[in-house]
Amino acid sequence: MKEEKNSALLTQSVTRALAILSCFTDEQPEVRVMDVAKKLNLTQSNVSRLLTTMVSLGFVEKDEFSGFYRLGPEIIALGGIALNHYEIRKQALPELHHLEQRLGLGVNLAILNNRKIFYLAHVDSHKSPRMYTLIGRSNPLYCTAIGKVLLAHMEEDQAVSCLREQKLHAYTDNTVTDEAQLLGELALVRKRGYATEAEELALGRACVACPVRGRAGRVIAGISLSGPVTEVDLPNRTEELSRILIEVTDRISMKMGYITAGGYR
Repeated sequence: MKEEKNSALLTQSVTRALAILSCFTDEQPEVRVMDVAKKLNLTQSNVSRLLTTMVSLGFVEKDEFSGFYRLGPEIIALGGIALNHYEIRKQALPELHHLEQRLGLGVNLAILNNRKIFYLAHVDSHKSPRMYTLIGRSNPLYCTAIGKVLLAHMEEDQAVSCLREQKLHAYTDNTVTDEAQLLGELALVRKRGYATEAEELALGRACVACPVRGRAGRVIAGISLSGPVTEVDLPNRTEELSRILIEVTDRISMKMGYITAGGYR
């Protein structure tokens, strides 16, 4: 009985420690004990004790001047291990760098995770490098080009379920929030083999995306070219950019084992 009790307490501590890690976000990269306690409905003493343990293990760091906590180097190490485990990322990275050098646009690789797109790789345009990384971040499916690619290659009932489970928030005046209109656009994406997005998620930005397939032919990821609307220039460059991107995603799909009835594509 004592061993069972100790095991339950240990499990509870692990669960709470993981919940604390989930409190760190892009919007709130640093937290205080009182903030975590309030968010998780725990006592400040419990949170303080857990954070102290996590600091000693390197998963969290404490700023002694401000008293705020931030994620530690062990989290970065684990993130690197996780990223290096993705075969799609290893196969795609050389192609992503080549695309950026050739076109001068940003290039993104993302997969489906928790009904959002999840960035596994990003190569900034040398013309406008970012001060932060997209890797590990998520974005909605319905208003991003990669998201539309992933939605378009789901079973229709699954795509509808994804759309209905998310609040179709209008990020800009260009964001499509009508389900019927979105489904019509997804049908077009399947037909032509690529998706576009112009200022639907953020003003001044546009992108083109194509799917990457795995061994069984299922779409396992999407790759996009992105940048300022003036650089992407969808009205004049969609055909050019989509053609180049389809060639690249076909090569990556081949490396991931995708075989058609007529052979590799």
